[in-house]
Amino acid sequence: MESDYGLPRELSHLQKSRSLYQPELPPCLQGTTVRLEFGDATTVADSSGGHTISQSFPHTYGQRLAHFLRATAKVPGARIISTHPALRVGLDFLVVLKVYLLKKLLRSQMMFLQPIKIKVVMIFWGRTKDQIRTTEQVNSAMAACNALKLDGLIIVGGVTSNTDAAQLAETFAEEKCSTKVVGVPVTLNGDLKNQFVEANVGFDTICKVNSQLISNVCTDALSAEKYYYFIRLMGRKASHVALECTLQSHPNMVILAEEVAASKLTIFDLTKQICDAVQARAEEEKYHGVILLPEGLIESIPEIYALLQEIHILLRQGVSVDKISMQLSPWASALFDFLPPFIRKQLLLHPESDDSAQLSQIETEKLLAELVEAEMNKRQKEGSYKGKKFNGICHFFGYQARGSLPSKFDCDYAYVLGHICYHILAAGLNGYMATVTNLKNPCNKWRCGAAPITAMFTVKNDVGGSRAMTIGKPLLHPAIVDLRGKVYGMLRENARKLLLDDIYRNPGPLQFDGPGC
Repeated sequence: MESDYGLPRELSHLQKSRSLYQPELPPCLQGTTVRLEFGDATTVADSSGGHTISQSFPHTYGQRLAHFLRATAKVPGARIISTHPALRVGLDFLVVLKVYLLKKLLRSQMMFLQPIKIKVVMIFWGRTKDQIRTTEQVNSAMAACNALKLDGLIIVGGVTSNTDAAQLAETFAEEKCSTKVVGVPVTLNGDLKNQFVEANVGFDTICKVNSQLISNVCTDALSAEKYYYFIRLMGRKASHVALECTLQSHPNMVILAEEVAASKLTIFDLTKQICDAVQARAEEEKYHGVILLPEGLIESIPEIYALLQEIHILLRQGVSVDKISMQLSPWASALFDFLPPFIRKQLLLHPESDDSAQLSQIETEKLLAELVEAEMNKRQKEGSYKGKKFNGICHFFGYQARGSLPSKFDCDYAYVLGHICYHILAAGLNGYMATVTNLKNPCNKWRCGAAPITAMFTVKNDVGGSRAMTIGKPLLHPAIVDLRGKVYGMLRENARKLLLDDIYRNPGPLQFDGPGC
């Protein structure tokens, strides 16, 4: 088989098997004909932001929900969609539309979506966290779509990407551009969830792969009986990945960013919390353990967050990195000097386009491991801790899982969403996100539809969080872990048992068939 670059490559037996896998489709999408039923006009979940959103998106706000039904469904007024001509569609995996590349690439490798069999020449340009920030970027995207005579532009991504999709859809509608914009919920962070979106493509895969890695570490910890493993998990600001992996693998401890933010725990509070846990286990003659940390934890620590804000302001003002420490406020300067050199260097990295820190580059696990070791040594010298020496080992899991073969669920889910995108574009809808509900049931019971992206928007009027520049703006905001929800409640109920009893759980490798898939 040839690779994307025309060079021969050898596939493993598993790759060959997965390449032959035919994803499932729910009954409503099978065949060449579907029925489209429109529901009620949409508003927003939080009515306080409705006026702002409707003013900002007059052409795409308030559109009706769309439901796709079987061709044989007897629904009065339902619209039949069948035997479409081929559509010229641009598939964008990036947040910022690098239209100069889009133009060149799509001219030579245009994508055609056909009604029965989808023949797509994929263009993978990579990934980014960049955002559309300027009118010039929007206009450039529109010019490229017009030049290529695209029927549709599909934006694949999370909250940032789909916020951009809504902005493009609104501008295209205002300027009477014939290209329709559709969003697809794809993010490993699992934070694009609302009343219309139950799950994101990628979340299932990354949690299953990470859970296996964590469980392997748990087994090693129990075998060696002398190391504490600090494992940071990819997932941005929300702690969905850390929470799900905890439920799957049963480590001794997990610290959720949402808990820290809600309780306003300082770095010293967290250090004490972990040290107390280590000491409690030592009293049970246990000198090993596994601790999970979400990568967004560092921004949830109040004093670190405030320090980052000062640093980012100075960086935006053009202050060179080597002079920033001298221009910090007295308290921020004291905190900065207290932190280990490697963390100082990482905090000085330029922020992402959404003004958040480069979370994947900040070794929170190493910081906490060092602080815990120092505190345990101090307690040992003072005589308050009489156990063995503390030994910490650090890991960051994210890239290993992100590059995995997708799970069966993600394969089926993505395949269904792709078909929905086709029907959305064939129906001439603009500014919609493909949605599937009833996902906890088998694929043949999934319900397919489309919801206006603006119906998922909210307006934040407080300065909490790391997105200070988005205050008062309509956006898709990340859904965080619900500290009043059943899942979190279940975790809290078992926290003491997880901490002391070593009830490690091994879900095993990612399965593509059978009960574990």
